[in-house]
Amino acid sequence: MADATTAANPGKPDKEDKQDKQDITVTVFAPREPDPKTFTWDKHRTVGDTATEAATAFKYAAGTPTFVKDGKVLERTKQLVAAGVRDGDQLELTDIGGGV
Repeated sequence: MADATTAANPGKPDKEDKQDKQDITVTVFAPREPDPKTFTWDKHRTVGDTATEAATAFKYAAGTPTFVKDGKVLERTKQLVAAGVRDGDQLELTDIGGGV
């Protein structure tokens, strides 16, 4: 039996479902921390913004953080999705200004 939302809008996801598809959850590893942290971000945020947020969560104070995925340094100005970050990815935090 269909719920009221599905019956009223067949084939159209509700706003909450659409938001969930915009978010990606990743695991971030940092050089000086033995335990990774999990983050959920809108896939349209930039690599630089999210890397800065992750660096702050790991208590790194200064620098120019970014992520490394599969051995490739991600460009800070790109959106996560444009940089190839996908839901469930594992990223390494690094600093392109000298080292986190």
